[in-house]
Amino acid sequence: MNRIGCGLVAATFTLAAAGMVHAQAVAPATDRIAVGNYQVQMAMAGSGTYTVIFESGFGTGMGTWRKVAPEVAKVARTVTYSRAGHGASDPRPEPRTLLQSSEELDQLVAAARLRPPFILVGHSYGGLLARAFAVRHPDWIAGMVLVDPADERFNPGLRKLDAGRAAADDKQFAAIVPAKFQPELQQLQPVLDSGTFPLLGKLPDVPVVVLTSVQQAEKPEFFLETPQAVALKRSLHADFLRQFSDGSQVTTDKSGHNIQMEQPALVIAAVEKVIGAADKRRR
Repeated sequence: MNRIGCGLVAATFTLAAAGMVHAQAVAPATDRIAVGNYQVQMAMAGSGTYTVIFESGFGTGMGTWRKVAPEVAKVARTVTYSRAGHGASDPRPEPRTLLQSSEELDQLVAAARLRPPFILVGHSYGGLLARAFAVRHPDWIAGMVLVDPADERFNPGLRKLDAGRAAADDKQFAAIVPAKFQPELQQLQPVLDSGTFPLLGKLPDVPVVVLTSVQQAEKPEFFLETPQAVALKRSLHADFLRQFSDGSQVTTDKSGHNIQMEQPALVIAAVEKVIGAADKRRR
């Protein structure tokens, strides 16, 4: 898994193929809530001023947060869930677009009677989903933590560096995506290739921490693992933070893409930092 870990989307494809059974075992099917005609796997814990909502990466369920959420629940209310068709959540017939998934989070918020202020924590593709929710509900958001987040400018940037190698990566990554997630990949890939975030609106100026894996592969097997690709990702994450008055980047070479699994303390500390900054703003 670490060999592909530098890739923003590739690593979550690998996790979907290899880790879904374990994630479901940690987050049992009994933790479910009715959302309209569908059952959604969800767990809530803790209490506090803020509700921290965790968004998992592509192809992964709520179990990916099992090393982070219990610690965060000591200082805030936490909500982990599996999107439609993930974990023990019912599938839905609608195309798995970014907007559709964001609107389904709206439905979950209503069904669970969650109240803002919210702090959003998103890993990989979950970073795009956190941004979509924040753009649509800016007044609800007190802060964000993005864990090695996907960036719609990354794939176009890779093509500028080496179009042939970037295309080869895309082909290899598509081949390892399980069949059940192929339709969602077909919806997601144009977003990743576009260079433009698909939803209009401005993110709220709230405290934000971005965690970036800068781990280097000794012998890069994929273009995504090369020093120039890793440097591009680091630069894009830093550039993303420039729109916030209180934004900071944490880099690590000790973890691959799945920082929440390999160095959960970094994610926990980032959430606590955002909570502290949000508290200061409320005074």
